[in-house]
Amino acid sequence: MIFTKLHQTGSPALAKSLLVTILVWLSATQVCAQEQLKNAYSILTESTTEIICDSPTSAIRKESRTITILNDKGRDMAYFGCMCDKFTTLTKFSGEVFSLTSAQPIRKIKKSELQMTEYSSGLTSDDYLYYYQCNAPSYPFIVKYEWEVKCKNGLIGFPTFMPQYRFNQGVTKATYRLQTPASIDCRFRTVNTQTEVKQSKTADGSKVYEVVFQNLPVLESEPFGPSIGQLLPYVHFAPSLFTFDGSQGNMKTWKDYGTWQYSLLTGRDQLPDAVKAKLRELTANCTTDREKVQVVYNYLGATTRYVSIQLGIGGLQPIAATDVCRTGFGDCKGLSNYAHAMLTELGIPSIYTVISTDNERLLPDFASANQMNHVILQVPLPQDTLWLECTNPQLPFGYIHEGVAGHDALLISARGGTIYRLPSYPDSLNTQANNARIILSAAGEANIENTETSCLHQYENESVITRLEPAKQKDRLRTGISLAQADIHQVQINEKKSAFPRIEINYSVTSNQYGNKTGNRLFIPVNVFRKGFTTSDSKQRIHPIHINYGYLDTDSIRLQLPEGYAIEALPRPQTVESKFGTFCSNIEVEGREVKITHRLLMRRGVYPKDMYTDYVDFRKQVAGQYNGKIILKKE
Repeated sequence: MIFTKLHQTGSPALAKSLLVTILVWLSATQVCAQEQLKNAYSILTESTTEIICDSPTSAIRKESRTITILNDKGRDMAYFGCMCDKFTTLTKFSGEVFSLTSAQPIRKIKKSELQMTEYSSGLTSDDYLYYYQCNAPSYPFIVKYEWEVKCKNGLIGFPTFMPQYRFNQGVTKATYRLQTPASIDCRFRTVNTQTEVKQSKTADGSKVYEVVFQNLPVLESEPFGPSIGQLLPYVHFAPSLFTFDGSQGNMKTWKDYGTWQYSLLTGRDQLPDAVKAKLRELTANCTTDREKVQVVYNYLGATTRYVSIQLGIGGLQPIAATDVCRTGFGDCKGLSNYAHAMLTELGIPSIYTVISTDNERLLPDFASANQMNHVILQVPLPQDTLWLECTNPQLPFGYIHEGVAGHDALLISARGGTIYRLPSYPDSLNTQANNARIILSAAGEANIENTETSCLHQYENESVITRLEPAKQKDRLRTGISLAQADIHQVQINEKKSAFPRIEINYSVTSNQYGNKTGNRLFIPVNVFRKGFTTSDSKQRIHPIHINYGYLDTDSIRLQLPEGYAIEALPRPQTVESKFGTFCSNIEVEGREVKITHRLLMRRGVYPKDMYTDYVDFRKQVAGQYNGKIILKKE
């Protein structure tokens, strides 16, 4: 398709160059051209990143990027974004857009056309994003951006080299070149690639590090496959010794980095006398340290507001506790430090903890600041270790939320940084149970009373309903029921916020069409509370199977039969055992009532790709039971 258009245009150098580039890229991927074109949304045809570091505190970063947007699905790759703060300034920018019918650019983009979004919320004054969303009248089109960023006030790290960051994106050639003074020792680590980092020196002794990625094939998303971050090739770069915002540090190891991070906390845990007095008042009747920690957690949630200023924006030092107290808001660093200050006042030790909500694992032998994006607080009590998420007062005290459970974290103390893995809950405790009673009429109408109870991570997913208006609550419940016609009534919610949180939702449902009536038969759904549980068959599987979420679902449904009807057919009970989980289905008849029991345990884990057929079969068997029918015949 694209070859025909290129040939018909007859445009000179640009179209010819693009055609050659795409052909070279396709031939290098070891897959036929037609298949690759079908799967690619965009191609990064040429990218260069050059960083010239002239001292531990300053550098110039020059970037050039040419992207071919093949279709509308690749349009977001034409987006330009550059985050700036007191450490980085966008000094130059230009852009050009080309069509394949002209050798001349159809549009030139000036720096003045960039839009700017400020991220400041009163705690910082110079955090902002330059961005431009490029659109063209037809596909394919080419966009080229060139820009320059000045880095000042210190360098805690160098940009990660990761030119490919989307599924369905090809890369023809991407070059990264870093030049540092002889006095700066730069470490690097390659991930998901065998490409080497070439090292050399200039005539004046400066060190040069260069990496070239060529002809990277398109990565495609697979059902239950790894995340894009687990597949992309990239290279981390970080100095061993650094200067950042007037502070000098060592990053050779996580221990060293933690020592520097700890130095940033010094003197920032002071509290006003009024807050000290308030804490003594609030904890006067507490008999244990755990009770005191809960008082601090509740007080933090009631008196502060979270402002999203992520790590790397506004520096790595937390806002002083006195400033958070005065303004009433802070980011994850500031709120965690404020909680730490209040616990210190009560004589309870706590540890400032840096973590990633995106990546579960830190590179254990390569320390760098950009592997983490969040801060929480560890409170190591003698009988229990608490993990406080200080940015979200909606989360129950003592509960480890899904965004950090099981993740690696860096504990920051006077002894330096220590990697610690947070606990995660067993799959069998992430439960959701439906206990329903259904009364059917001879016309196929139904009155349903249901109690849905969710715990731990399933509680976390469902608890959002407590913050919705009543009409929206009904809408949310309705979407979870597989009925064409369903009216929700009498919603009652009982939420238990504890270290083992649960939410119980009681509601009624009326439906004028529960199943289908054909002649003298009614076809009744077995379980309307679980939707289709299937997954597509796959062509040749490329990656292992990733089940990222383990849980236990149980359903107990009592179905009262309508007068004048008898059971003609029932689904057979079934038990399915597999490495991925277990499923049990049972149906019993007690007089005019049918009792249906379903129990599904899914096991979190990574499984070999050659087991994918078994996995699909397991899901199909479960789906067959969930989607089963009870056939009633008029007597």
